Amino acid sequence: MDESTKQTIIQKAGDLMDAGYHCSEAILLAVGGHYLGEVSPQAVRLSTPFAGGVGSTRLELCSALTGGLMVIGGLTGRESADINDDRCQELAAAYRAEFLQAFGWLKCQDLKDHWIGTAGQESCRVLVERAAGVLVGVIEATKLDN
Repeated sequence: MDESTKQTIIQKAGDLMDAGYHCSEAILLAVGGHYLGEVSPQAVRLSTPFAGGVGSTRLELCSALTGGLMVIGGLTGRESADINDDRCQELAAAYRAEFLQAFGWLKCQDLKDHWIGTAGQESCRVLVERAAGVLVGVIEATKLDN
């Protein structure tokens, strides 16, 4: 993927945040939209409860991470129990590890307390844009057939 395309995806994720979408929805629509094609309204609805660390409690995973996991599932997840899901699990673990390396935390509240608000990270928009870039990097590194 060329840098211009990557930047377009990242910008779209941020713009979706500014338009009122939650982190999980913005990642799914921006990154998922690029790799999966049009994201169905049902898929967006499925991502909604992850907002704010599940139900806006801030107690669970950042929804930029869970939205990314939904994209990975859309690309490599299985459709029945008899299908091997090793590739999906490997990509999910890789995204989690890269996310943790980029931000230092996985839980919404920890990110709010320690990452957001530091110099250059004034809002979740910055985090979502960066998470979109991390996700694109993980996907592109696997050389998936898109």
